[in-house]
Amino acid sequence: MTSATIKPPNEPAVKAGSKFRPDIQGLRAVAVGLVLLYHAGLSLFPGGYVGVDVFFVISGFLITGMLVRQAEEHGRIDLADFYARRIRRILPAATIVLAFVAVLTISILPRTRWDEIGVEVIASAFYLVNWVLADGTDYLNAEEAASPIQHFWTLAVEEQFYILWPALLVGLLWFASRRSRNRSVGRTPNIHRYLKVGVAIAIVPSFIWSIYYTDANPAPAYFVTTTRLWEIAIGAALAIFAVQLQKLPHSVGYILQGGGLLAILAAGLFYTSATPFPGYAALLPTLGAAAVIVGGMSGRATEGFARVLNVRPMRWIGDLSYSLYLWHWPLLVFAAYLADGDLPVGYGLLIVTLAIIPSWLSYRYIEEPFRNWQRLKEKSARALRAGASLMVTTTVIGLAVLVASAQLASDDSSPQASNEPMGAEAIELDAAALEPVNQVSSMTPDISEVEDDVADVYADGCHGDDVSVEVNPCVYGDADSDYVVAIVGDSHAAHWIPTLQKIAEAHGWRLETYTKSACALNTVAVNNGGSVYESCYEWGQNVLEHFTGSEAPDHVIASASSHSAASSSDAPEGVRTGDLEGGYEEAWTQIEEEGVGVTVILDTPRPSFDVPECIAENEDSLTECAADRDEAMASSGHEGMLSAAEAAGVDTVDMSDALCSPEACAPVVGGVIVWRDGHHITATYAETLAQILEEKLRENSSVQLAD
Repeated sequence: MTSATIKPPNEPAVKAGSKFRPDIQGLRAVAVGLVLLYHAGLSLFPGGYVGVDVFFVISGFLITGMLVRQAEEHGRIDLADFYARRIRRILPAATIVLAFVAVLTISILPRTRWDEIGVEVIASAFYLVNWVLADGTDYLNAEEAASPIQHFWTLAVEEQFYILWPALLVGLLWFASRRSRNRSVGRTPNIHRYLKVGVAIAIVPSFIWSIYYTDANPAPAYFVTTTRLWEIAIGAALAIFAVQLQKLPHSVGYILQGGGLLAILAAGLFYTSATPFPGYAALLPTLGAAAVIVGGMSGRATEGFARVLNVRPMRWIGDLSYSLYLWHWPLLVFAAYLADGDLPVGYGLLIVTLAIIPSWLSYRYIEEPFRNWQRLKEKSARALRAGASLMVTTTVIGLAVLVASAQLASDDSSPQASNEPMGAEAIELDAAALEPVNQVSSMTPDISEVEDDVADVYADGCHGDDVSVEVNPCVYGDADSDYVVAIVGDSHAAHWIPTLQKIAEAHGWRLETYTKSACALNTVAVNNGGSVYESCYEWGQNVLEHFTGSEAPDHVIASASSHSAASSSDAPEGVRTGDLEGGYEEAWTQIEEEGVGVTVILDTPRPSFDVPECIAENEDSLTECAADRDEAMASSGHEGMLSAAEAAGVDTVDMSDALCSPEACAPVVGGVIVWRDGHHITATYAETLAQILEEKLRENSSVQLAD
């Protein structure tokens, strides 16, 4: 069904949005300005990301106003016409930007990033990229460079809303018409009653979920559609309630204008990256935008505080806002890459200023011509076909990036001879294998796949995420064995699992894994993302209870990255704080007092830069990607864990000499890439460390090993 037919109501048509609102164009300028300054790195607006939320409200108001007017003036909502308008407005410019990103990705960025961007281009073609980004926001890729099309998540959220919302309106209008016919032939249905119900359905569940999910899992909550629907629906509510809202006195309207602008600017000035968002915090910019829109009703769009929004430069930036939003971000990302990842604020501001040039060209020669192309306006079907063609084009562009990556991987592949030692096995024959060299005859895994070279525990679903508190171990080795060894800690414990799996298989262990993102086993709380990591603390208590209970393992192997202790002033009631080293000591002592052996694998060196990306840029000069050993050791949690282990009197194993020479940590050893990012070992290299770790355990640990 593409339309619903009703009789026009007796109520006056919704006038909000029926005429050009210059104040809304100025409000667009405020929104895009906040986003641009935030992305440029200007510290004055650490919450400039709220400009996106202002856009959501504006979009919901204008689009819903158009739909409701169409229903009231023509007795129906024509979905084909609606989507044809969206296509002419959104797709042409977006397609050009995605093509631009694809070309520069292959021309400039290292191959380590091609596959990810190729997938995101395809996801952008179908307006699903926000879910791809949400799925990819985890601890393992927290330090990866930003995608040049990351900002397309907002378009995806909007378009998903505009699949659901018009369909809901059509259903409500049909229901209103049917109810009217059933009650009285010829009676005019009061459609606004049903529209108000519809907007409540859109706002209330999404807002409640936004509050919950932002608190429970903030990283994906920022991107997913379900936490954002209510923001667009607030704009929709303004259009639906416009008949009542435009009756407000002028004095109230002027107050709303000024108060709304102050609310938006306050969010931009005082929110930071540590502010849980969207959740409750999104109320300030969204209600601020709503207040400005309401304040401009009833002829006030050029009066009061709206005069600030009406100046010609503001309206001009408002006209360009969509193109500016599309173009500025990829330009910043590519510039940051060329600047070795560190783009000074001055250069950032210069780039967002220069972004006006492609934005104006895009607006003048792409946006406006397509939007006003008479041939496409005459028949919705033509615009729909054009939209489908553009989506196919974007998909092909994304596939081309993936194919180019696969082709290079195939060209570069030169498998190592089966009789040659791989990875750390080469060290046992010649210690010089640890020395950095400029070129190697082969590398594994392929550079485009190395970021996914992780322990089985991730795919098997038992590495805890940021919100989990359950003890959910995987079991490897001999599941029926009477001798149980547990590995516990964060992702730096998890990267030893491939090594321990081989040892477990060789010695008949039942190997159980207890790992959680960014969470070390400790009796005091740690920080995560600038706040107290409550789920980590609770998870740690659960693990300790298990390790000291009736089903405790025979031996615990602990490891972890460096962490920072939570502040006592920030910790909720019942969460202990204190010195991390003391917390390690206490946890390990509790376990040993129950007769369970403890061995600590000291933290690994931390190169602190993206090693695979460096390899992709320097395949003929790999020494450029070697980290200074002393600096890498200083960046790790090695010394803190050693101190705590000595205080607790538990065994320790130091694997640093199997990862670095006395001077440097090479990116490739024995034909195997050592690091999957800036601090995690690849699963492939970890497997080759089995013999070395076994020998060190035999020398330094009480863990049971067969003779």
